[in-house]
Amino acid sequence: MSDNARILIVEDDISFATFLKTILDEEGYSTKVFHDPEEAISSVISFSPHLVISDLKMPRMDGITFIEKVKKLLPDSAFIIITAFGTIPSAVEAIKKGAIDYITKPLSSPEEFLLLVEKIISSPKDTGNINGKTITTDEIPEEILFAGMEDVYRMVKEVAKTDTTLILYGETGTGKTAIAKEIHRMSGRRGDFVEINCASIPETLIESELFGFEKGAFSGALRQKPGKIEIAKDGTLFLDEIGELSPSVQAKFLTVLQNRSFERLGGLEKIKTNARFITATNRDLKQMVKAGKFREDLYFRLNVFPITIPPLRQRRKELRKIAEYLLIKICRRLGKEGKKFSSRSVEILKSYDFPGNIRELENMIERGVILSNNEEVDIVPEKESFIESEDLRSIEKKAIVEALQKTGGNKKEAAKLLGISLRNLYYKIKDYGL
Repeated sequence: MSDNARILIVEDDISFATFLKTILDEEGYSTKVFHDPEEAISSVISFSPHLVISDLKMPRMDGITFIEKVKKLLPDSAFIIITAFGTIPSAVEAIKKGAIDYITKPLSSPEEFLLLVEKIISSPKDTGNINGKTITTDEIPEEILFAGMEDVYRMVKEVAKTDTTLILYGETGTGKTAIAKEIHRMSGRRGDFVEINCASIPETLIESELFGFEKGAFSGALRQKPGKIEIAKDGTLFLDEIGELSPSVQAKFLTVLQNRSFERLGGLEKIKTNARFITATNRDLKQMVKAGKFREDLYFRLNVFPITIPPLRQRRKELRKIAEYLLIKICRRLGKEGKKFSSRSVEILKSYDFPGNIRELENMIERGVILSNNEEVDIVPEKESFIESEDLRSIEKKAIVEALQKTGGNKKEAAKLLGISLRNLYYKIKDYGL
């Protein structure tokens, strides 16, 4: 998205609206502020914003009504809702009405807010073309996603329109999340696709992430928070790495599958859910059951419809097509269109086993695109590039520092100089401790 991406801010708190406008203007966005939602609606067509940031509670009109009215005028506009801590359940309702996400005020992290804005602004335009079809980073063409997996595709088509709980087996990086998203898309469900990685969240927090909690449920629970199951109502909840759940959380999740209801932590109210559950793992759950590390009754509940995703090395005939798709996608994201694989890269695609599967292939291509100085891209297996990694990190860190110095600290301009996304730059700044 160009620097002229338009953002409409509708917030009756003048100081907070000014604060948001200031940090967005500094990143090069074109912003317009209204303190009255009625006035904003009268100007929305002429301004035609790519993103609307609106308060949830306003004197003359609430945020949900505002979303509905603007959606009728501009169906493709994206929304972020502003909410105070005490109105987060209403923000969840706003998401069901069409908002993409919500932020709380006071704003705890301007950096995270800017990452969210950049992601929303950029994603609709991150398109390319393969086999004559337009592609986006979020919508993978079926002929790419299921290339070399015809049996998997047939199973997915059959199960997608049912409510059956299913489990995806496969090595790390085989694309289980992408297939789960495709199942949700095919299902035609009204709700959202909600994802949680059970391995990335500490055991002490996973329960509250899944079930949510009431104010005062534990020390530090200063407000009510809905969990992922509640947010996924009428949609799909995808639990990646289900084998990492602790025995106590396994028992509670089994109850949800059986009764289709749950309670927030510290709550007494039974909350019904119509969510469809998809799970995934790279572990052998049957062996975990035998070892006493996974509940047998939960295993049978999940294993009603198992689908095994084959590793990339078993999809050798389609690997070149998959790699070409990833090359187009990555080149467009990095602003380096028109590149092709070198002859060396083609040989690697034919012979290398890719133990990290799609994820490793994508990382190799992205690294090759970044380092390429001409139209040809060299991809190098990660085990061969490991020795160079520390040197590359030093070079990358130096380049980021120089770019920030040249732009006077303007991160959006620095990202353009470096040929990376603003979101990627924020992650690297944090990674290098800059």
